[in-house]
Amino acid sequence: MALIDEVKQVCDRLAPQGWRDLLLQHGLDITATDLQQELVKELPTIDRNLPGFTDFAVNGIRGIEPGSPARSLLYHALASSAVHPTSGAATNTEVYPTLAELDVIENYIYSLANRSLADFPNAVIAVFAYQYRIAARSPHGIHADMAFSRTGVARVGTEVANYSAARRSFWVESKNDHDRLAVMPARYAAFLAVERRPSTDDAILEEQPSDRTRRFLFPVHKLFPGDECLRDVNITLEFLEYHRNEKLQRVHTHGGIPVLSGFDINKPPFVRDSRNSSDLVQLQSVNASVLLVPQPTPQLVHTVTQRNSITNREEIVRFRVPPENFNNRFWTSYQIAANGRGREAPEYVNMRHLVETSATGEQKLVDLNQAIASEDEFLRVLAEGNYEAAHFSDNSCDGCISVRVNGLSEIAVRSAYSLVTAPDFFPLADQIAIEHWADNFLPTLRDQFSQGGPSPLSEGRQPPNPDLPLPDSETKAFQRNETAIAAIVGTAPRTTNSPVASQLNSLVSFLPDAASNVFAPGWDVSLGQDSQGNFYAAYGLGSPFPEDAKLCAALNSYWPAVAPDAARTFGILSAPTALPLLDDELGYHLQHPRVKAGEVQSQLGWDGEYGPFFEDFDGLFVNFANKDRSDYISNALAGQIRVSELAQVDSAEIIRRMEALRFCIRVLPPNDTVSTTQLLLVSAEIADWSSRGDRAQPTLQGFGYLYVFATVQGSEQITHDVRRKRIRVRNRFTCQITQNTLCWQQDDGEFRCEVNEPI
Repeated sequence: MALIDEVKQVCDRLAPQGWRDLLLQHGLDITATDLQQELVKELPTIDRNLPGFTDFAVNGIRGIEPGSPARSLLYHALASSAVHPTSGAATNTEVYPTLAELDVIENYIYSLANRSLADFPNAVIAVFAYQYRIAARSPHGIHADMAFSRTGVARVGTEVANYSAARRSFWVESKNDHDRLAVMPARYAAFLAVERRPSTDDAILEEQPSDRTRRFLFPVHKLFPGDECLRDVNITLEFLEYHRNEKLQRVHTHGGIPVLSGFDINKPPFVRDSRNSSDLVQLQSVNASVLLVPQPTPQLVHTVTQRNSITNREEIVRFRVPPENFNNRFWTSYQIAANGRGREAPEYVNMRHLVETSATGEQKLVDLNQAIASEDEFLRVLAEGNYEAAHFSDNSCDGCISVRVNGLSEIAVRSAYSLVTAPDFFPLADQIAIEHWADNFLPTLRDQFSQGGPSPLSEGRQPPNPDLPLPDSETKAFQRNETAIAAIVGTAPRTTNSPVASQLNSLVSFLPDAASNVFAPGWDVSLGQDSQGNFYAAYGLGSPFPEDAKLCAALNSYWPAVAPDAARTFGILSAPTALPLLDDELGYHLQHPRVKAGEVQSQLGWDGEYGPFFEDFDGLFVNFANKDRSDYISNALAGQIRVSELAQVDSAEIIRRMEALRFCIRVLPPNDTVSTTQLLLVSAEIADWSSRGDRAQPTLQGFGYLYVFATVQGSEQITHDVRRKRIRVRNRFTCQITQNTLCWQQDDGEFRCEVNEPI
């Protein structure tokens, strides 16, 4: 079937769903008898005042502009997450194009360029992860456009992928159960690309100072099957993948922990890859593009077994915990120290689940967090070690995606780097948006974040894991000089116009600007190391990843656009809350005052824990989770790790909460900074002060927050529940906040009001 006929099928299906009427307002009739002519004619008027079209390229004048998706009105309408055919359409998947239909339109756009291979001298075939984005998120920021990266970031989950057609992207909540995490695929396609140093006209998202000396791959023409892609050639495509999870193996080979007798660390589950395991990822064809789809698991983590060669029994894979020394513990996690900047093994390993083996070989998993009542005994057992702790596996991995292009076999192929990593708990927030706020409004990054920060992976300039082979050979997939592989590039905007008004962002990204860069080690990827230098690798993350996630979350939202901030859940004062989560997001304990008053129901928070609260216990105390007993692996096994509480929190809301926090900390005594304050945020709620009877003064109007802080004294005490602690309150500070006004009260004193002055 000719491509124009496929395009006609797409238009015929969508026309009665509101798309014909919408596009007729621009003078484009997608039901025209001669659709091919209709699509390439110059349109008399394009109404850029219509919702979703304000960021359509100003030099776009046709339904289809040959070779340019961004200047093709039909493609912009169907692919932009800001365009909807009718009001209320977002709830009806059927009225939107599928990914396969968008792929058809892309192929047709490139087919009309009528190019031959000779038009692309020195081209290579390269695999890119790519998305069509609103202007504010495009590589050049001028109009809506394609964004390309040679790195894609897919995410693990417990349910099959959930495509949200209105968003034109996948969504993190399961379609059938919002408390379950859907896997998040990444989309790739093959392009002819040119490798060169960038010019001043090239679009690189957040270009780095050293980029002018680096070599980048820039896509110039999409490849798709058939004889309409390039003149005088008929091509076919076959995508291939290789992915590897080797964290358990590296705990032993590079982490210094001896292997228990009878286990073979060169076999699954110690090392799992595409050649010995089919449960990590799958490739799913989408016409000429492909989805890399992580395989869902019933729980985010699970125990794994191997037949022991000595006992000849299938046994839980486990390790003997070494005794504590000066550098192998972080709280109650086993820590593998790095040797230099990079890592050669997971930084943290869960060690709180004992494997009991009976004389008959029966095995039982014992959660030490619950099994040992005495806090002193619990900490002593963990410190002394010498017990067998379960290894846990997850489906995080890294790898490559390559392609065979029959018909162009003489051209070199460059693979894409593929990360399959932890869930993104803020799918509508990107690292780069928080970084812009920090750059523009913070005196220094450390003024807000005592640790970590909003550095996106797209700004990183490290090569990918050099040990990864190509899918169909032992040849290495990547070279050490491919240091721009995580960058996001675009096509030149072909206009010098100023950026246009942007659109509401609802697209969920699988490109590296929505992922975290590496510190120690990261949330999405770690910095690996060998004798030749550093590189990106998945194996430096926690084993399993929730072990690392707990520590990132507890340390003031180490990665603020993917990692929730659980510092106040655990009463952490050494790394104070930087990104306030609300009480209902952190969870209401049964003894929470609002639960006891019947105002709310008790519920676990996003991480399976309960947030802090004030309690009367021979005086006023703050009750909070015990960081030593909290175990995200236990919570994941119980299905208590959820994203539904946080999924709708976007970048703007994160920034509003942080600005409100900064306002409070600046005004409350002793007027210090967010990162150094000794004020413990105990309660945080959204408030509409226009309708609340408890507001401090009538002029307090509109949307805002209610934050309640405490200063504390004395030492932490264990409660009757070993998972909770309490500490005595010295003073309580109640803050009623709007964008411009803060009214605050110390204990039960008078409210004082302050106006928010620009910093």
